[in-house]
Amino acid sequence: MSQSLQSRFALNSVCYGCGPANPHGLHLESIPDPDNQRVLATFTPAAHHHAFPNTLNGGIIGTLLDCHCNWSAAWFYMLEQQDDTPPCTVTAEYTITLKRPTPMGTPLSLIATCDAIDAKRIRMRG
Repeated sequence: MSQSLQSRFALNSVCYGCGPANPHGLHLESIPDPDNQRVLATFTPAAHHHAFPNTLNGGIIGTLLDCHCNWSAAWFYMLEQQDDTPPCTVTAEYTITLKRPTPMGTPLSLIATCDAIDAKRIRMRG
């Protein structure tokens, strides 16, 4: 699949992080890899995403990871259930460890993998 999950399943979404219909949003696009082992995205920060000179705002990082992992969870659940429609998923909890400042002016790669799926929860790693 080369089309993003968001553009395939949620063209009218107004989510700030990933909604195609939000004119002021980040417009993140999550794309499953051909082997369905990972979901990938790329995001290039704009000048208005700064925290301070040459450093990306941590809230933007959190939003990107939240949206990307949430869509990835829906995708892995669809694969597990052999379903053609994504379930309604929400983030119950997430933890981010920022190891160093994230620079501006370069594309960021996001990778999400599924650690576990059970009846009520999907645990993702981003």
